[in-house]
Amino acid sequence: MAELEGPIFDGYIKHFSDKPGGLTVDNFEGKIVEHYLISHAHTDHFKGLENFQEILCDRRNKSVIYCTEETGSLILSMAGFDRDVLAPKFRYKKLESSFTIKHGPGGIETKVKFVPANHIPGSVMILFEDSHFKALYTGDFRFESYERSEVTGIMKRFLNNTKNVDFLYLDVQFLDILEEKRGTYYPGKKVILEELEEMIENETGDDEEFDDVHIDCNMLGWQEVAAYLAYKFDSSVGISEDDPKYLLHERIFDLLPYRIRLDRPENSFIHIFSGDECSNCTDRTMRIRPSVRWTFYCEEEYDFRDRQTWVFEKDPEENPGFFNVLFTCHCSDYELHQFMRLVKLSDTAEVYPINRPAGQSVDEMSNSEIKGHLRRMFRKYFRPQGQDYGSSSKRRRFLM
Repeated sequence: MAELEGPIFDGYIKHFSDKPGGLTVDNFEGKIVEHYLISHAHTDHFKGLENFQEILCDRRNKSVIYCTEETGSLILSMAGFDRDVLAPKFRYKKLESSFTIKHGPGGIETKVKFVPANHIPGSVMILFEDSHFKALYTGDFRFESYERSEVTGIMKRFLNNTKNVDFLYLDVQFLDILEEKRGTYYPGKKVILEELEEMIENETGDDEEFDDVHIDCNMLGWQEVAAYLAYKFDSSVGISEDDPKYLLHERIFDLLPYRIRLDRPENSFIHIFSGDECSNCTDRTMRIRPSVRWTFYCEEEYDFRDRQTWVFEKDPEENPGFFNVLFTCHCSDYELHQFMRLVKLSDTAEVYPINRPAGQSVDEMSNSEIKGHLRRMFRKYFRPQGQDYGSSSKRRRFLM
């Protein structure tokens, strides 16, 4: 049986994609449709768009692309995308405001709503609704249910007011399907950033081990770490103007809630780099990678509930000064369970994962084995109140 690799969602939303003219989410591969939607500006969520530009150049093509203005501006800042071709096709929509998609000459309607996903700037969950069905596509999201923040309040109100979801397409990036306790729980981004700030304050300076801080911004969204630290330490963000992603970095810093300016590396305390390349690093540079994924691929088990710190020196002997901070824009296993306890599904709802859970053990599993684990997880944790799952004819299903 073939193994699943990367995202497993193909853009199809049950019922809604079958309407005249077609509808596709986060995918520009496959057959051409009239209505495309992009949840956020990570490249795996607009697969095929670069090549699809050739089709959009045809004046006979009637396709349009719905997204937030932030998402559109980030994509247009990336190499390989032609503003003259794409900009006229974008239809920017605001958060929490419903809009209507009309299908075919008969004008069949689908009501659509964008809800903030707390993933990266401009990211959204998407609700589809008509007189027959409701479908919720979470895209990549983070549900910090314990935080008293504006975005968490919006997400909770949305879940409370949205009833009888028939099809749920769910981000399960860090769902602990094998109960290995790796990444079961980690606190919100705010707590982690505050601890990182305290560590940098204690570890940098003339009498300390490090002089400056370099943040790995290889993944779009990790710029939030650099922006927060630059704001707290009253620094610009150092980046070379020759950086191939300079325009993209510049745009996302504009979208973050900090007034941060980009400057030459030699003028800055906080720097950004991508991946393993850190050309300006010295032996007195603190390098920081914002990620939790690596903990799913190491031999030691990490049950973060037992830990007092969220910043780790990853390999002090071979890579001194290289720290991993547990900062992510995906739900932890705990947060995902909190989300599922609040979402209101219909009695016959179907739940589809949009990506593959992380983990070395999971990578070795076949498609059918993953499906079996997901079904068991779903039945164990998300059984409707008062319903005997074994005898009911109406079962909520977890499908792949």
